[in-house]
This record gives sequence, C-alpha cells and structure tokens, in this order.
Amino acid sequence: MIAFINLYLMKKITLFLFALTFGLTVYAQEKPVPISVKAGITFPKIKTRKDVAPLNGPAVDGSNINTSFYLGATVDIALGKNIVFQPGFSVTGKGTKATYVNFKGNSNSSGKISLLYFEIPANAVKYIPVGKNKIFLGLGPYLGVALSGTARYTLINNDVIKPDKENIRFGSDKDFKRLDFGGNALAGFQLRNGLNIQAGISASAAKISNSKDVYLNAKNLVFTVGLGFSL
Repeated sequence: MIAFINLYLMKKITLFLFALTFGLTVYAQEKPVPISVKAGITFPKIKTRKDVAPLNGPAVDGSNINTSFYLGATVDIALGKNIVFQPGFSVTGKGTKATYVNFKGNSNSSGKISLLYFEIPANAVKYIPVGKNKIFLGLGPYLGVALSGTARYTLINNDVIKPDKENIRFGSDKDFKRLDFGGNALAGFQLRNGLNIQAGISASAAKISNSKDVYLNAKNLVFTVGLGFSL
C-alpha cells in the first residue's frame, strides 16, 4: 500500500514538473525570464524531541548539525514592480548528527545521518533597489523527494566500540518518509553584475519519520549560505 502511494505521488510530481517546464517555456517565448544558478553550504539537523529509551533499541538523546551542500537554479517571473514569483529546483543535503541512549546505560551510540533531496521551492521574492544593486527577501513553500540516504553509527556496548553503516530505506515502517514538504525563507544581496550572496532557512511542516520507536515527531531544519549568479 505504501509503495502504491509513493508511486502515485511520484507520478503527480513528474506531471507537475512537466507542466511547470512547459509553462515556463511558453512564458519565456513571450518575455525574457531571468535564470539564476546557485550553490552553497547547508547546516542541517533533524529536530526531534528526546525519545523514551525502549528495551530493545536506542532512543535519540540529542541532535546536532551535519554540514552538507546544495546546488540548483531558479527563474524570476514578474508579478509586479520589484516583486517576482521564483520557482526552481535544487539538490539539497540534509541530515543530522545524533547521540542515542539504550535502556541499559552501558549501551550507548552516536550516529551521522546523511539525506539527499531533490527539492522544488516556489517563493515570492521582493527586490529592494540599493543604488544599482539589490537586496532581496523571499518566502514560500517547498516540496522535497528523497534521493538517497545513509546512516553511520558508532555503537558502544560495555566499552566495546563497533562502527556500522546502512542505507536508509525510504518509505519503510522503520525509516524515513520519501516526501518532505514545508516552508522556507531567504534573504540576500545582489550586485548589478548578477552575482549575489544569500542565506536561508527551511523547516518541515510534517514529521519525516515512519518509526514509532526512534525519531518521534522528527522534522528537517536547515540553514543555508551560498552564492548565486543571474544569467
């Protein structure tokens, strides 16, 4: 059933991307549409409450930032004077560094979870002229589809350290969901030559984990800093 739902959602996303691309192509033939490319560093973590340690497994005791990257592109579709609709796409690294605790106090561990998403942001952006340069502020939703994920653990049991690695099974009852959606905000400064520096924040609107034992109410929280260039 879960596989069927995921397939259905993937088809919907594919149709949306096709419609968006077709619409932008038609629009671009009527009026030039500025295209921007961007890349930078992400500072993500998985925000969650501390879980109750179960008898047969670990519980999250704390989460920290797991530095990654992003790259993507956007287009500016004019809505009014200095206001644009800015859809786009990006490949974004998310995840977290975490510490875990078991019911037995001598059996703890740490982990590094790395997630890679294909994201579609759709922001409303306001440009504020500053001489020949611009300040810009943006806000809007995003939809993300997980492409891949790995988890690296360091298990500590009776002072015996054992490293472990596994691939994340998106959509399974014990792992993370395939889809992530939420909101994002951005701000930056653009020079008259098109080069810009920008920072942003995004947060999941719903939990990203299917597990009923670990990562209860887990949500992505990501800070970004990067450079862009308007073509």
